[in-house]
Amino acid sequence: MNSRFTTTLFSLGLLMLVFACSNMDNDTLATIDGKAISLEDFTSKNPASRFAEKDHDFMDSKVDEHVRKALFSRAAVDQGLGETDDIQDKKMKAEKRQMLQYVYTKVILDAVISDEYVREVYERSGTELNARHILLQFQGTSRSRSERTKVEALALMGQINNRLSKGETFEELASEFTDDPSGKENGGDLGWFGWGKMVGPFQETAFKLEPGEVSDVVETDFGFHIIKLEAKRELERGDFETEKNSLKQQASREKSAELGQMANQFLEEQKKAAGFEIITGNVHEFFMLFDGSSVKKDAMDEMLIKLNFQAPLFKLKGEELGSDWLVGEIKMLDDGQKPRFVTENQFLGIIDQIITQNLIISYGYDNKFEQDEDFAGKINDLVERYAYDAFVAQEINSDLTPSEEELLAFYDANKADKYMDKKKVLVREVFVKDSLFAVALKKRVDAGELVEKLALRYTERKATKEGGGLLPAFQEGRYGAMGKAAFSMEIGDIAGPLKLGNGYSVIQLDDIIPEGPKPYSKVKGRVRTEILSELRASRTENVYKRLQKDYSVKVNYSAAHVFYDNLAGEK
Repeated sequence: MNSRFTTTLFSLGLLMLVFACSNMDNDTLATIDGKAISLEDFTSKNPASRFAEKDHDFMDSKVDEHVRKALFSRAAVDQGLGETDDIQDKKMKAEKRQMLQYVYTKVILDAVISDEYVREVYERSGTELNARHILLQFQGTSRSRSERTKVEALALMGQINNRLSKGETFEELASEFTDDPSGKENGGDLGWFGWGKMVGPFQETAFKLEPGEVSDVVETDFGFHIIKLEAKRELERGDFETEKNSLKQQASREKSAELGQMANQFLEEQKKAAGFEIITGNVHEFFMLFDGSSVKKDAMDEMLIKLNFQAPLFKLKGEELGSDWLVGEIKMLDDGQKPRFVTENQFLGIIDQIITQNLIISYGYDNKFEQDEDFAGKINDLVERYAYDAFVAQEINSDLTPSEEELLAFYDANKADKYMDKKKVLVREVFVKDSLFAVALKKRVDAGELVEKLALRYTERKATKEGGGLLPAFQEGRYGAMGKAAFSMEIGDIAGPLKLGNGYSVIQLDDIIPEGPKPYSKVKGRVRTEILSELRASRTENVYKRLQKDYSVKVNYSAAHVFYDNLAGEK
């Protein structure tokens, strides 16, 4: 079972794919029993940079991997692996996590940042401006050291505008008046900037100007500005759908305060509508029980079960609820996410968070968001991925435990190619930083003193001092000129002083270790990793060949060739 045999087996299996470009357009990468795998599904996971300076054979290998994974996923679903209790439990947890984000997107994000707004940002993001400004700060503005009042700053802006109208240049007035330190040196020059780089009111005004135009007075958190637009230029970018998600994230940062305010308002409305109320007396009583217990380090669900506190802790939707309800909610979390607390305030904060999440999720289901095509598609993709993982675990990775005999056989068959040690030398060294002292040490060695004894006393390489200057065996290419000299010496030869880093070495060659295989005990872990890799590759190919008897697979390699070749040609 050597690597050449496995590679050949794998290549033969790939050739069994039916190449049928003539039956598919260039938007379809492959079909499995007539069901299409879109080219977009492949290109979205494989950026063009992956294929830069690579040939079509490499590209085809990635297409093969993609199609093979789709085939395994199809077989996994057909075998019902997506319906097991374990995967359904994962699905439920994932669906609730997805619902939290989905409600936020539908109710908060889309309300504040509509597609219309994102399209406006898109239109602006294709343009960069070159502008100058004059900034006047006043008491209370961000980072201000000015003692002028807001009224005084506005009056001074009036004087500046008056001087502009009489023909004085913007650059001269910026150098004279602006409170922007860099602007005093460069006439208020801001250089080139795009949408999202300046504070809201400033950029809103600047992007409405035409080259050569000067704005009215604009107020921001930093003070009053007047802006002169020098030039505009267009930028290269993708189409709206390609840029939409990144632009929405950019807009989210710009409108973070508005988003946070709206989210808080929504959450408070949900809690109020649900009649959420802490039963303070019972919470105090619970915490006294907790404070005197020995379960403080346990995860919250385990701790609640052990304490068995029966009194309700809060009211929600007309019911009085407590430990049992909280345990049920916490059990839906992954182990690493289960909360712990020390103080009563932390406990109350966790209750509030758990109930808030419950209400958000309930809101999503009440409004049937799970039926939305986008939501359902993401959950189906997750279930398919879980089923694929289960399929691989069952068909490829199960009982994959090579015996000691198999490991030794693999080592013996491959040690000449994979596990060889190059020739090494053992060198004893006295290393000092003073060149004259190094010369003196060499004379003492030549006179009959032992390098080992001198190293014990004088070497400045601390790691080797106790060993009498003996360096660990090393291969050719280490220790610069000293190492090069060592590989030209005979055992027992003396050399030096040899320049090495910030010092000098006097050396004696103690031994030469010829090239040979590394001991099995030292490479056993690597042997195991490599034999497992080959076993998986072999099993993967066998499973793939078996599935091809049950499914018709057709691959359109040329679709990928055309797509990426066109992208490369555009650069």
